[in-house]
Amino acid sequence: MDSTLKHLSPILWTKDLNETIAFYTTVLGFKARSNFPNFVSLSREHVEIMFVVPQDDPDDCKDPDGLEEFFPKPMLTGSLYITVNNVDELWSKVNDKVNVETPLCDREYYMRDFSILDNNGYELVFGQPVPHP
Repeated sequence: MDSTLKHLSPILWTKDLNETIAFYTTVLGFKARSNFPNFVSLSREHVEIMFVVPQDDPDDCKDPDGLEEFFPKPMLTGSLYITVNNVDELWSKVNDKVNVETPLCDREYYMRDFSILDNNGYELVFGQPVPHP
């Protein structure tokens, strides 16, 4: 039996699906595909990120004492790291169109990378390996 892992496709929550589709397609060059309401699969080359507008439980399924807002904002306790062939080229195409979190730089972990925030506030890091000294 072959248990090889083949692909990772994170599913992230968004409050505004149309805004998310616009960001990923116009700024980052992803293609959008959706077969369901409130859901989209965005892909470019070998990278796929899915987004869904989460649905709250019906009122009759909720705890009447639970006052916490359902899905107050998108959250991810880390970042999505995307390896690219030419990080400098991608940087030059997007840096003036996005909210830059960390600028393009060679890092001590032998990667040249930069990070941005998408329209939801999720951090996307784009990088490529640099030669070891």
